[in-house]
Amino acid sequence: MVQPLLNHIQGKNGRRWTDLIRKIGGENILLVAVDAAKYLHKAIICNFYGDILVKPFEFDASKSGFNKLRESIQLEKEKHGMKQVVFGIETTGHYYEDLVHHCYNEDYHVRIVNAATTKEMRNMLLNWSKTDNLDLMAIVQAVISGHGTSRKLTNNRLDDLRKLTRTRREFVKAQSSIKNQIRVHADFIFREIQGKIIYRNGKRENVKPFTDLFGKSGIYFMRNCLHPSDILVLGKDGMRELSIRENLKLRDTTIACLLDFAQSSISKPKEQVEVEQDLLHLKLDQLEIMNRQIKILEKKIEDLFIDTEAAVILSVPGIGVVTGAELAAEMGDISDFNHAGQLIKMAGTNPTVKQSGERKPSCYAISRQGRKPFRNVVYRVGKSLARNNPEMNEKYQALIDRGKAPRQVYIALGNRMVRLAYSMIKHQTLYRSNHIKYTLLNQIDKKVKSKNRKLFFEKFVLPQEPATQTAS
Repeated sequence: MVQPLLNHIQGKNGRRWTDLIRKIGGENILLVAVDAAKYLHKAIICNFYGDILVKPFEFDASKSGFNKLRESIQLEKEKHGMKQVVFGIETTGHYYEDLVHHCYNEDYHVRIVNAATTKEMRNMLLNWSKTDNLDLMAIVQAVISGHGTSRKLTNNRLDDLRKLTRTRREFVKAQSSIKNQIRVHADFIFREIQGKIIYRNGKRENVKPFTDLFGKSGIYFMRNCLHPSDILVLGKDGMRELSIRENLKLRDTTIACLLDFAQSSISKPKEQVEVEQDLLHLKLDQLEIMNRQIKILEKKIEDLFIDTEAAVILSVPGIGVVTGAELAAEMGDISDFNHAGQLIKMAGTNPTVKQSGERKPSCYAISRQGRKPFRNVVYRVGKSLARNNPEMNEKYQALIDRGKAPRQVYIALGNRMVRLAYSMIKHQTLYRSNHIKYTLLNQIDKKVKSKNRKLFFEKFVLPQEPATQTAS
């Protein structure tokens, strides 16, 4: 039985689906549900009213298997006089993508159904079991109810950008893990290399020899002369000579701090920590490789991002290349949305609202019903804006003064940026600021390389009239 659709909630996607039903007619639609897998897909063929025409059957994930499926579809289409074939395919890993492309090549209408949607449909059927056949029935029910999207899986720049930014995020997490392991190994050899608690004027203070342990000088010492005995042998003159020779730029305070900490250290003798030193070298090698890979990814992200329409958001203070690319990639093609509120809902950062009868609506925590990667990006964007955007920082302080927690404010600022980004990308307009220190040239100069800087101005600044070079 066909369920009524609330098109104003589902937006453009729901409108496209109901327009298709009105145009073709439900009785003329042949519905094919596919549960995709790595080697063997499973399909069921039925009509739009849920009557099963072909019981669930398997077909291999190759051209021969697709030909088998196509023959079954053609047979049922002719047998029942159907005009339109509609595929419902669940987003199982990445295995469904090739199947989607083949379906579009055959002029089939495709509805891509999220796995979370099929789970909800199984719950609606009051069945706690999970089998391939139940999944197929859930996909059928989801398509009939208007769930899923009809957007083609094109190999566009935003899809590639999403893959690059998510991969970089994974690498950054791995990089942090490696750094933590390096700290552990360094603790066994010379704990004070990371800092030491001292008391000055009765107050406790954490003093660190290096501002950044993983900077050039910190890495060099961990590789070559980490043990306190090595530092004491070098002495003040030796470290000064080493600093000049290796261009470490060690300050006198750093040298004095290292000598003081090495003199008072209770580390084990050097011959007893050889294994830790070997493991430390291996982890430092691993960190060097990871740093190099992240730089390669960031270069690819910048080159790809600057070539998209979404690069206009780089004119916003606090939005760097990586942050902007992550936001644009998770937003995707904004032509699928009527307004920015739908993007916020997709991220799951919209507040939960409850209202009944004559009571006033009450707002609770964010819904968390959207995409987790998108939600994480919205949070990081809000945090960056609070720190690096003067106007957003004023809003941050105002909300903090009202008693809001920092995490709540970061989400609020992130949502504000989603709305701003939607408008800027849609209308291709630049950021407008009344702040005395803001200039577009300075913002772009410090964010992108010279080649991409020229491309940005040619794409977003020069084609515009002087009066329309700022965004509301």
